[in-house]
Amino acid sequence: MTSFSSKNLRAGQFSCRDFHQSAMEIEEQNRLQFIMGIVISCIGLAVFFAPEQPHEFASICQKYNTSNACQVW
Repeated sequence: MTSFSSKNLRAGQFSCRDFHQSAMEIEEQNRLQFIMGIVISCIGLAVFFAPEQPHEFASICQKYNTSNACQVW
């Protein structure tokens, strides 16, 4: 990573290379934030939709199957 020197900031002189590297760093940070957002969203949806107890689905199984078939829980 390169940083802008205070001399360049005061003089208002930026090289094209410094600007390009800075833009690439910002783009990389945005990409990382996007990926992290997707990961957190997926985990949140899994926690929200997954039941805390498997017995919550037992009534569905027993509704359509015999009690022997539902003894996996």
